[in-house]
Amino acid sequence: MNKHVFQINLNTDVLHKLRNKVNEQQNISYNKTYKKKYRAWDKICAIMNRLDDTVYYLNGLKLNTGIYTRSAFDFYNFMNAASVVIDCIKELSKIFDVPNDKFKKSTEIFNQSGKDGKGTDEKYFEYLRSLCSVHPVETSRHKRYQDNDVECSPYVIWNNRRIWINDNCDIHAVVYTSKDKNINKRVQIYIPQIFKYVKTRLEFVGEIINAIDKYQKQVICDLRNTPIKKEEEFDNYVEYLRNLNKELKERFGLEVWHPFDNIINLFELRLSNPQNQHKINLYLNVLRYAISFEHNSIQNMSYKGFENNGLLYPEKNIETSLYIQLQSPYSGSDERGRYNYNLEKISYLSYDSGFDNKQLAYIQLEEACPFFEKYVSFENAKGDFECYALVKLALYLECLENNCMINKNVPNDLKYRERLLSDDEEKELFNNK
Repeated sequence: MNKHVFQINLNTDVLHKLRNKVNEQQNISYNKTYKKKYRAWDKICAIMNRLDDTVYYLNGLKLNTGIYTRSAFDFYNFMNAASVVIDCIKELSKIFDVPNDKFKKSTEIFNQSGKDGKGTDEKYFEYLRSLCSVHPVETSRHKRYQDNDVECSPYVIWNNRRIWINDNCDIHAVVYTSKDKNINKRVQIYIPQIFKYVKTRLEFVGEIINAIDKYQKQVICDLRNTPIKKEEEFDNYVEYLRNLNKELKERFGLEVWHPFDNIINLFELRLSNPQNQHKINLYLNVLRYAISFEHNSIQNMSYKGFENNGLLYPEKNIETSLYIQLQSPYSGSDERGRYNYNLEKISYLSYDSGFDNKQLAYIQLEEACPFFEKYVSFENAKGDFECYALVKLALYLECLENNCMINKNVPNDLKYRERLLSDDEEKELFNNK
């Protein structure tokens, strides 16, 4: 007996590239529409998950191992799973408007044009799948390949040269045609052709990835060319921030990491203790300075360059901005490092985190007060958010005493600092690696 075990080897790299490309601009992918009215995100995610699971399943599937000696259930499984892969790719190409005419019209793999001469590789594969595994008791929708209006397949059997010695195909689909004096016919199937068909369809994902890239770039280009209203177009700065916050979420999604909600609250805050007013004005001024660059970043859809991030002295391999740094001021000092846990819990005061969490936040605040009170006073402070704001203010002022990104990039101007850096201090700050 001549038996050959078959196992496909599909390239899975293209699946990782697909997922990376979709997630590269996730908000753009999330807002992609399908059939001009449906959000396509759920379908895109389902397709990517199905492709991952099914391609890996196919790669692990061994055919003609001898387990199935009559009905080739391993081949049935392969055809059904392969069809899932192909259907997923077809749907993905529709979502991103990728023409697939060359596949719809190709005939070079199976070379089966059928009785009307209009058959294609795609149509022949669908005929084999219908005949072998999906509609074996009544295959009727592939007339060009059928010998009667209805065909039935009792079994598909591996050709290990036991019955048809001179037949070089790999597997036979036995077909009843319901024709008088015609017991059955045998459809010869060649596994390398099946494998090649599936591989070429999976390779088409590369073209879809290119189309997704072009789509994302076009959306970004459109957004860049859609002006965001500037500060002077609003009656007050808070209204400007609210609009900027809306633009941020529309362009980057609702789950953006650095929204302006707390900054809006900070600009609306009225301090209970006048002793802190001058200091918080410095912090608000530097935030306005940083937000002017953030406006550019949102408009240009990029953090690259001083005009977008406000950093004359950025750190290598870190994508950030002065505004992002100012939201969570970090000096890197040893003293500040001793209160990392406290600061993590104090953040509960910035939103409705629940009674227990806020109680814990105040315990941690009290413990860290000797550090914060070097810079601000908590006397007469009222409300959770005011305490939270004073902590942020203290951290900012502490940064101006240390060698850190904030101190290097905040202009040496009394509009932003309690005192100017001396020439020696500037020299030490910028020469210290």
